[in-house]
Amino acid sequence: MNICIIGTGASGWISCTTLKKLDFIKKITIIGSSKIPTIGVGEGTTIDFVSSVLSDVELKDFVKESDASAKYGVVYKNWSKRDFLHYFTDRIEEKWENIFGLGNKDSETYIHDLRRKKLWEFIQRNEVSLDNNVHSHSWHFDAGKFITFLKKINLQDDKVSCIDDTIIDCKFLDDKIEYIVGERNEKYIADYFVNCCGDNDLNEKIFMEEYESLSSCLLTNKALFYPLQFTNKREQFHPYTAAKTMNCGWRWITPTQSRIGTGYVFSDNHISVDEATNELLTDIGDMTLQPRLVDFSPRYNKKPFKTNSCTIGMSSGFLEPLDAPGLSLTNDAIRFLIEILKVKSKNKDHSRIVKKSNNNFIFCQKEWCFFILQQYKTCWRNDTQFWIDHKNVECDIYDTMHDLLFKKFAFNKQFYHNIQGLPINPPFPIITTASKDVRWESSIMEKPFPIEQPTTETIHHLDYIQRFYD
Repeated sequence: MNICIIGTGASGWISCTTLKKLDFIKKITIIGSSKIPTIGVGEGTTIDFVSSVLSDVELKDFVKESDASAKYGVVYKNWSKRDFLHYFTDRIEEKWENIFGLGNKDSETYIHDLRRKKLWEFIQRNEVSLDNNVHSHSWHFDAGKFITFLKKINLQDDKVSCIDDTIIDCKFLDDKIEYIVGERNEKYIADYFVNCCGDNDLNEKIFMEEYESLSSCLLTNKALFYPLQFTNKREQFHPYTAAKTMNCGWRWITPTQSRIGTGYVFSDNHISVDEATNELLTDIGDMTLQPRLVDFSPRYNKKPFKTNSCTIGMSSGFLEPLDAPGLSLTNDAIRFLIEILKVKSKNKDHSRIVKKSNNNFIFCQKEWCFFILQQYKTCWRNDTQFWIDHKNVECDIYDTMHDLLFKKFAFNKQFYHNIQGLPINPPFPIITTASKDVRWESSIMEKPFPIEQPTTETIHHLDYIQRFYD
């Protein structure tokens, strides 16, 4: 089977890295345009990034060449009266009684007295555990360096070739792509096409993708960003993403080895670009900086998987950066794609699995939409029109998911087991909601009890990264 990937950004090279491992894939052509610049904001990842993207990559090389740093999750700053860490978790660790008992947590009980107390304490000291089996972490990295790293290791494989061209046309037969055409008049033919071209006009004008807007649910639509230099690296090199509330959105703070990535995600319906710039620079403490601006529209692809093509990455849509859904959704899409390709490689009818994959991936998008919206709706801020409007957003996706997680799950422990086919993970929104001291009704009457974890040896984040260079 021959694969053609359109786009040489992070999602394109991640797709290539995964697909080239499949025995039945004989050739991968990845096409990127040097005329289309990458944004290069940087990336925060979730824990599945380690098990999927990094599974066959030399970790030492990744850390050194991608400017990587450890990430234990997201510290939410000023989303409630006490800051908290949204840490990485899984279904096995969390007990049902404990999860839904969090709805009964007293407001004076701090979430980290119940969950991950040791983790919370050592990340405050900018330390990293030496036992990743007890305290798992993912990574931050520089997007541009990471792309260069993946490109280098992929092009060492004889299966993979990279072409510099700009796609200008696509020939369809129903929803099947017959071939695509480059600016150089070259026709590219493949058994399957993976669209990773990003968030641009190619999707709708050439690949005829259709999107469902979420801008009535998720109100942010712009981001200012700027890479800062360290002034005191030992104090600033924290092993987590910080998400700090601002007047009309939130600011991320993400240290990599050589810089601190930071920016302001906001709604220009509530604040002008100039006002947002002033607020960000005031918060940073340097009014001379000139941050870059990017626009985005919260949306998802109505049909990401088709007969012989799919969209992955920002071509599948974009929600907003809170809690780093981008690469997590990329991993989900690739996982569904692999199942489709396995069936297709056997020359079997794959229409049913295409339909199932569409349903499941759209569910993933909606789940993330709910999770992000839940953070806004349960934030304690109510001091600007942005925060008031976000709390008052009406959204069918939100209502459905809220009912699913906080009512059906909470009152039926077996409910989860009846929908095993859906990629839902109840601890995520439940723990972050409880972390803001929000209470809800649950069938579990007793109050939650502390979950202890073993004490592990820790070292400073800087010393941990240095080990990859020794």
